[in-house]
Amino acid sequence: MQAEEAADSALDASVSAPSNVLDFSKLEASIQSFTRRFDQYVQTTVAACDEARLSADAHRADLQEHIKALERERENTKHEQKELWEQVASERDADGKLRTSVQNLAAQREALVQRTASIRNEVSEIRAQMESRKEHKQIQVQRLREQVRRNAPELAQLEYLTGCSLTPSVKNGVVTFSFSLLSSTHPTRTASISLDVSKAQYKVPTYDSLLSAATVKALVQELSKSGDLYAFLKNIRQALVESLLSADA
Repeated sequence: MQAEEAADSALDASVSAPSNVLDFSKLEASIQSFTRRFDQYVQTTVAACDEARLSADAHRADLQEHIKALERERENTKHEQKELWEQVASERDADGKLRTSVQNLAAQREALVQRTASIRNEVSEIRAQMESRKEHKQIQVQRLREQVRRNAPELAQLEYLTGCSLTPSVKNGVVTFSFSLLSSTHPTRTASISLDVSKAQYKVPTYDSLLSAATVKALVQELSKSGDLYAFLKNIRQALVESLLSADA
C-alpha cells in the first residue's frame, strides 16, 4: 500500500513538472496501480460475494431445516390433534353410554321401588289373609272341639252299642273307622278302614284284610255317588261279619 502511494506521488510530480520528452512511465505506473487496485477490488468483491453466498447458503440451509422442523411439528400437531379428536369422540361415546346406563339404572331402580312397594302390599294382604284364615281356623277348631264335646256321649254310646268308633288320622282329611263285636266266636277281633274325605271323590288308603278290594271299591263308589256315610259303614260292617262267618265255616 505504501509503494502504491509513492508511485502515485511520483506520477503527480511528473505531471506537474514540465518536460519536453514524452515519458509514459508514470502513465504505465498509474495503469498498473489502477489495474492492481481493480484486481484487489475484484478479489475483495468476489470474496465478499463468496462469503455472502456461503452465508446465504448457510442461512438458506438453516431456513430449510427450520421449515422441515416446522413441517414435522405441524405433522405432529396434526397427529396429536387427530388423537385428541378421537379421544374426545371416544369420551363422548363413553359419556353417552354412561348416561344411557344411568338412565337404565334409574328406570330399573324406579321399577324395583314400585315392585318392592307392590310386594309389600301383597305381603300385607297375605298376612291379613293368613290372620283371617288363622282366626277362621281357630273359630272352626273351637266349634269342632265344642261339637266333639257334644258328640262324645253319643259316640261313646254308639261304640258301646255297635262296636264302631272313629279316629281322625294324623293326615288331614283321613278318618279311621274301627269295628268290634263282629262275631260271638271272636269277641276280641277288630277291623278298621281309613276313609279319605278331603275330596268329593272318596278314597280308602288302607283297609282290613277281611275286606276284598272289589268290595271296598264298590262301596266307595256308592258312597261317592250317594254321600250316605251311614249306609257305607253299615255295609262295611256287614261285609266284615260275613267274612268272619265264612272263615269260621
